[in-house]
Amino acid sequence: MISQTITILLLTLAGLSAGSVLFWTIRLGIGPTPTSGKVRNRIRSCLPEEVSGAIIELGCGWGQLIPLLQEKYPEQRIQAWERSPLPALFTHWFCGIEVKRRDFFEADVKEAGLIICYLFPGAMARIEKEIIPRLPAGCWILTHTFSLPGRVPVKTMKADDLYRTPVYLYQIN
Repeated sequence: MISQTITILLLTLAGLSAGSVLFWTIRLGIGPTPTSGKVRNRIRSCLPEEVSGAIIELGCGWGQLIPLLQEKYPEQRIQAWERSPLPALFTHWFCGIEVKRRDFFEADVKEAGLIICYLFPGAMARIEKEIIPRLPAGCWILTHTFSLPGRVPVKTMKADDLYRTPVYLYQIN
């Protein structure tokens, strides 16, 4: 009897969790897609040596990039933004970082030193129009898979994965 109750409870919890992620995926038009290990390795080699200012991950999902950023920039303040509650909670618990559960287009980016994101093409176009004009000169932007339209990266590298996933590094003038 207790075993059945626990099984039902776990299945209900799993269903609610999946439903939450699905709801936010539909609402936002993109799901919290993990960044593969091979792409993370390429990102590591693409990150600028020094960053002055806050490091901001837009749409941190399940937080796979946070440990890499914490390791590379141990003295820097890292901000993570994710609207989907379950991935945000996961990232908070496992990375020990506050996750802002608001629309990152409202983020205060005037002190940013590095913006990092893995977003769909429509969001990249919005970043170009709405966030980049507010960034300070010298700020780095690192993206993978999707580039910033109308911008030429300082560096482009390909991950050693099946898709040869591109990683783009830009700097604001």
